[in-house]
Amino acid sequence: MSGWIAGSGNGRRPPFPESTPPEINHSVLTGKLRGDPQPGRSPTGDPVRLLRVEFPVADPDCGQALWTWASCLVEVPVGRVGRDVEELHGGASVLAAGQLSDRWMIENGHTSRRGVIVATLVKSGPPPVHWDLLQ
Repeated sequence: MSGWIAGSGNGRRPPFPESTPPEINHSVLTGKLRGDPQPGRSPTGDPVRLLRVEFPVADPDCGQALWTWASCLVEVPVGRVGRDVEELHGGASVLAAGQLSDRWMIENGHTSRRGVIVATLVKSGPPPVHWDLLQ
């Protein structure tokens, strides 16, 4: 993934492009928090809460066997941070939905690019069954 910060030149942001097909780039992630929400900043400098969500990955050849554990960073704009997010603690079950993006990060002196979900929805509690998401 690659990207650039919209509106970084003149202070105005261009309209979001229409996607073809519609509603492309919508991600839903369920898992457990690996730690408490952390403060952070978006690419435009706005305050966000960062959630690291861990989830199991099934073996592609045998769907009932655990292949590995993975994690994804979820970026929640502070304007969307509700009481649910502020009260979350490590180990809590969460559902996050939003758009997949990427961020440059510096960890242990190394620069890398990681995928993040920019959340428009975060719910705590056990994940819903799949048909609840379609309603």
